[in-house]
Amino acid sequence: MSGTTGTGTAVPELADGYRLQADAWTGDATADGSFVADPASWLAGRFTLGEPTMRPHPPDPWDWRHPDIGWGVVAREPDGLSRDELVDLVDLPEDVRRLVDARRGRVFRYRPGTSYADWTLTDYAGDAQVFVPAAPAGADAGRLPMYLLVYGSPEQVPWRVQYILNPVRYVGRLDLEGPALTRYVDALLGEWAGSTASWSTPLVWAVDHQAGEITTLMRDVVAQQFHDTFAADDELTPTFLDGRRAPATVGALTDALVSLHPAVIVTCSHGQTGPLADLDRMRADLGLLVDQDHALLDPQTLLSRWQPDGAVWFAQACCSAGADSPTAYEGLVDGRLADTLRGIARLGATTSPLPRALLGAEQPLRAFVGHVEPTFNWTLEFPPNQADLTDSLRRSLYDRLFSGRPVGYCMEPHYDPVASLLQSYRDAEHAFQETFGAAARTPLATMVYRRVTAHDRTSTVVLGDPTVAVPLPPAGPATHPRTPPEARP
Repeated sequence: MSGTTGTGTAVPELADGYRLQADAWTGDATADGSFVADPASWLAGRFTLGEPTMRPHPPDPWDWRHPDIGWGVVAREPDGLSRDELVDLVDLPEDVRRLVDARRGRVFRYRPGTSYADWTLTDYAGDAQVFVPAAPAGADAGRLPMYLLVYGSPEQVPWRVQYILNPVRYVGRLDLEGPALTRYVDALLGEWAGSTASWSTPLVWAVDHQAGEITTLMRDVVAQQFHDTFAADDELTPTFLDGRRAPATVGALTDALVSLHPAVIVTCSHGQTGPLADLDRMRADLGLLVDQDHALLDPQTLLSRWQPDGAVWFAQACCSAGADSPTAYEGLVDGRLADTLRGIARLGATTSPLPRALLGAEQPLRAFVGHVEPTFNWTLEFPPNQADLTDSLRRSLYDRLFSGRPVGYCMEPHYDPVASLLQSYRDAEHAFQETFGAAARTPLATMVYRRVTAHDRTSTVVLGDPTVAVPLPPAGPATHPRTPPEARP
């Protein structure tokens, strides 16, 4: 039997004579009965089933302020300082010290020349040395925060330290000094107050030389995929400057940045890596985006017309984030590619001028995501069947970034395959050692592919603080709450 509420909703009645049955057997009969005449006293009792206080709620991985998550700085330990001086951070710029103080963060020291320098970091204030791959997470002494800002150039704290951290922590790097550093820290602590960067108008720019080289592939598997994803979101109005349809020039990119002021920018092009015989010029132009006419995107010319003002920029281009020495691919390739890689390595370990200029601008960029050394066609698609391998970038820089998550956390899906790639590398290495002749070619090729692909993932780096996030627009009558990526099927 049932009745209805005042709203017309059907509810069961507690009618006299209703036989209430249970799935219980007493040994000689089933258990049944009826409701008491007045169940109000039962309802007055304390209802404890499923109270949310029964178990502590685990912290959200994007909540860097939570003590079980935490934020900290990784910096080089200089020679000649006492423990007390290191605790007082006397070697670090005032802007870094005030950032650490404002966030109550820990500072971990990279100690070059010591045993396991790349695998351990020292917290002098906490009297602890942590083992990076397996350190417990958190802000307390003896723990390694999940969010880490590497401060300094890759000559001071090598790229490989960031590579090792990338799969197990949310990491960014800040290679700025003087007024540029002050501007970035001011914007970071002020959370880019007053930023006019538009969340709803992402910009994609892709060069396609259509000459049988990698720009066509990058346009197809990176730029087109991002644009299609953005276009399928009814809250976004993306712009695609597609070099296959019209020249993707520096001028067109600059004009679009000025008119749209996007909060998210995706660019695909070659990165400048020459002239190899002129180190000073190569250093000044390293990683600058090369347009359809082979003109370079000059940072100062760009900033004279447009300010990043809290945008996040992903640049799929060789050396867009920086270069390393020696190259990770020494002995793997030959021809012009080998000459180019060796030539770039002569610059030493460095960050590139475009991200440094944007992060240190009058109205700074929030974060820059780019590559150290090149990306290859090999790692953009799986050679045996041309399967697209860039979906992790879309999950990182759309699913998470457009849900207001911190950029360091956003990059987690891109680094997730590294452990599997390295494990399969070890398996192939074992097979190679037990195989001879022509049969050894397959495990050898597997080893090379897995190692190159793992390095490509870890050497895709964040420049800027890893906690920065593109804020969601305020809710209004024409909008609806976005489903966070971790809640999607």
